[in-house]
Amino acid sequence: MALMTLAYVSEARPGLSLRDLKQILRRSRENNYRRGVSGYLVFDGAYFAQILEAEADVLDGLMHVIESDDRHHGLRLLLRAPIAERHFADSCMGCANLAAPVQLDTSELRGLIRDVTGSRQLGLSEALEFFCLFGTFRTPQQAALLTL
Repeated sequence: MALMTLAYVSEARPGLSLRDLKQILRRSRENNYRRGVSGYLVFDGAYFAQILEAEADVLDGLMHVIESDDRHHGLRLLLRAPIAERHFADSCMGCANLAAPVQLDTSELRGLIRDVTGSRQLGLSEALEFFCLFGTFRTPQQAALLTL
């Protein structure tokens, strides 16, 4: 099977809590580790953006699970493309929680999900740049505050 990546955005269910987000991450990390899935999730308090990497059949099965999850709606696929190597190999699910109640100004990044993705598809380099941004826009200390 070929290694693939996909990215999507979706709108979070109103009232989604930090506890809910932590539960999503805990289960995702456990399942992704077993299935050989790597990726990164960004949550801005209203929207999710996620990129995933795995074998094509694994991603297809995972997307069925994600699409049926009632903690979000309006899922829109931004990218599905073959890749030669993983770009998030060090994480079965990294996460940036831009809605974190910390003393860090994330206003420049809030809304970025909608700004970047708009109503269009993304190319592979554009998607990678978008998700990698969350690991590079801040100091390691600030990153630790937003990472779950």
